[in-house]
Amino acid sequence: MPTPQPGIFSTMMRYQWFLHLSRVEGADLNAIKKAIADTRRASASAGAQCVVSFGPRFLPDLTNDVPEDFQPYPTYESIDGSGRQARGTQEEMLLWYNHDDKGLIWKLQWDARQALKGHMNVARETPTFVYGASLDMTGFIDGTGNPEPERQRQVAAVADGQPGAGGSHVIAQRWIHDLEAWEKLPVQKQEENFGRTKRDSKHLDNLAPQSHLAHVELVEGGVGAPGKPKRDEIVRRSTPYAFHDGSVGLYFFAFCKTQAPFRERMERMYGRNGEPRDMLTDFSNPASGSYYFAPSVEMLDSLG
Repeated sequence: MPTPQPGIFSTMMRYQWFLHLSRVEGADLNAIKKAIADTRRASASAGAQCVVSFGPRFLPDLTNDVPEDFQPYPTYESIDGSGRQARGTQEEMLLWYNHDDKGLIWKLQWDARQALKGHMNVARETPTFVYGASLDMTGFIDGTGNPEPERQRQVAAVADGQPGAGGSHVIAQRWIHDLEAWEKLPVQKQEENFGRTKRDSKHLDNLAPQSHLAHVELVEGGVGAPGKPKRDEIVRRSTPYAFHDGSVGLYFFAFCKTQAPFRERMERMYGRNGEPRDMLTDFSNPASGSYYFAPSVEMLDSLG
């Protein structure tokens, strides 16, 4: 029975570091494999979590056990004339480090990128942190809609007997918030935009068609309807970030046993399926976005 990478389901620690990389011309695949094995061992020895995932172009070069319907991330652009878009920046590998010691994960990712130098370039990196009681910087609790811990493997991991068994599809996006504009809204309007109360994250009984939950909470027979059975759930592991240039936002990071539920949510949010655009995109949009696949422990172990 293939084993999902334990970091996917472990308790979130205070600090995260996300490192996106792609191969350079003449890259040595064996050197990349060794660097992956080394950073996994170093992370485990230090008590940190390291989740390794690969893009659609790279995974077939590492294994024949490729999941079905594994597509690259496109740019999702609204069709209402607003110009809002979720920018696609598909890379080949993502390393996610997770620990309570920020200095420790900095050193782990630094050693990994040094080992990969000359074989993979760092396209972007995002250090993040847990804010309050799992808050987004908008002040709303993030991850309220996650499935119960005992169901998360069923939701996020490819079932035994299927291609890519034990692995998980991944979405990774860096959303930039216009926090000043958001904070000028009355709390009642913020709640209407989101679809939950701000204080206790209670689901609103009557969702506005443009609300966030009306686009991303998928239920049987529709979206965002409280009381109906959920479908195509995802496991969220998102955390906020703050850069020295003043940029703030959410690094949206989630896992699912198939990729299609990610694509459906993005199409809905940007009004590409005939629905109104998600009101949250008036205040936040991704500057980067990629789809990856986090293979099983056994597949990673086979790399060396």
